[in-house]
Amino acid sequence: MRSLLKLVVILFCVQRGEGHWLRSLIEDQRSRYPAVEDSQTETSGGGSSISPIVPIPVRSRRSTLDSQCGLRSILLQVRDLGLGYDSDETVLFKYCSGTCPHVRSNHDLTLTNLMLSGVLSHPAPGQLWHNSPCCRPTHHEDMAFLDNLHRWHKVEKLSAAGCGCVG
Repeated sequence: MRSLLKLVVILFCVQRGEGHWLRSLIEDQRSRYPAVEDSQTETSGGGSSISPIVPIPVRSRRSTLDSQCGLRSILLQVRDLGLGYDSDETVLFKYCSGTCPHVRSNHDLTLTNLMLSGVLSHPAPGQLWHNSPCCRPTHHEDMAFLDNLHRWHKVEKLSAAGCGCVG
């Protein structure tokens, strides 16, 4: 039971990218049971061939955060939004971008099985059939700006306020 618990802890540490925990567990194991280590080196034939602990490379957390679904922003002039307003004002446009994990549900499995068995026909070439989640805004916010003729405009639900994996 202790071995299973140690294995779960090790896998959890490696998954989280915290290799230094794994290294400390291995060092702790070697300090508790030096006889096992000595017998292994004697059977291998080498006198002092104890290999040093190789550090486990820690994966950068930034790479996973940048690719996950989340809120991004960019500074743009209002005319660059493509909505037909003549304005030199710069606004902060927020949008959703990133990847979403694809977890196959019972619906996905059944749909695939029905298509493979011929009960359902495949979608026509012009039709889109998405079976994976998309990074989409979960709620929006309005944006107000002044155009070049000094008139205020308010555009509803223009900028994303929150993001999530939908579908």
